[in-house]
Amino acid sequence: MSETTQNPMKPVFQMQRTMLESSQQATHDVVEAQKEAVTQMTESVEQYQTLSEQNAELSKKAVHAYFDAVESMMPEGSVDFEEFEQMLDEQYDALTENQAQMMEAALETMEENADAFDQYADSYTEVVDSSFDSFLEAHERMEASFEDASEQLEDATEELSA
Repeated sequence: MSETTQNPMKPVFQMQRTMLESSQQATHDVVEAQKEAVTQMTESVEQYQTLSEQNAELSKKAVHAYFDAVESMMPEGSVDFEEFEQMLDEQYDALTENQAQMMEAALETMEENADAFDQYADSYTEVVDSSFDSFLEAHERMEASFEDASEQLEDATEELSA
């Protein structure tokens, strides 16, 4: 091909390559967003657990305050809520402990699943990258073949014109 003549298909091949590279980057972005969503979901369970524990403690204090108020309105010594409050504390503690164990198990499972998803996502992006790389190599070979064919056609045309 002469120096002044440029392959008219070069911009088409460049556009295709740019689109492929953009698709590859978009795939990476989507996978990273999914990984972040899984992480955020796990963190939200941790926050829920903390709020749940705070709520149980607040409820326990509110019930104690209620019984203290009722007891203060009664004649002194006529009612003793101490045994009932102690039983209530034991129930709240048992509930809180069971809930904490359940949440810990759920959180542990979610964290394991998040780790497994991260590994899967990393493997997936490796496969995607390998596929894109293979396709881009094939695309470059096709572009080179097209350029060679164009040069041969131009040379043949010049020879016939001469």
